[in-house]
Amino acid sequence: MSPHRINFDLHRAGGLWLWVLLLIFAWSSVYMNLGAVYTTVTRLAFDYRNPWTDLPLREKPLEQAALNWRVAESVGRELMARAGAAQGFSVESPVSFRIDRAHGVYIYHVHSSLDFQDRYGETRLFFDADTGERRLLSLPSGQYAGNTVTAWLFALHKANVFGLSYRILVCLLGVAIVMLSVTGVIIWLRKRQARRHRRRSL
Repeated sequence: MSPHRINFDLHRAGGLWLWVLLLIFAWSSVYMNLGAVYTTVTRLAFDYRNPWTDLPLREKPLEQAALNWRVAESVGRELMARAGAAQGFSVESPVSFRIDRAHGVYIYHVHSSLDFQDRYGETRLFFDADTGERRLLSLPSGQYAGNTVTAWLFALHKANVFGLSYRILVCLLGVAIVMLSVTGVIIWLRKRQARRHRRRSL
């Protein structure tokens, strides 16, 4: 078998065997880099809520929140506990707490019983940085179908599910993508050379 045939078979078979994983990583990349495009397309198929577009922007970023950091953290913890009691989930561990000055909200981020990720989590509660009023609750599963799909895409892309075995698979997929890229370039170069040769022959 010629090297050209081996190269072609590797490219074709690799693309065929791995197309599902490649699609997952391609579409999750759209989510992480082209948020507006992802939101528009996902909303055509699912009920999807994006906190960063659903929350209104302030006319100008918040400079000084009425709630200081310590008080706000306590408010966030209490609001999350109430949300868990109402929605039927439990808080397992805190992940982060930060302020979004563009929207004028604090974001209390935890790992909850609704999270399927190995690490971190995607359970977030947004509340007003001045009044402490709850503005939005974002759950990774059991809330909106589009958000559940998105949480799975993000977790699969970050190799944050299924433990070490899946992380090894993602590493191997990276090698496979390099192989597909190299074999694809070789095929393109050979076709380009063939076209040039035909032009010279005319």
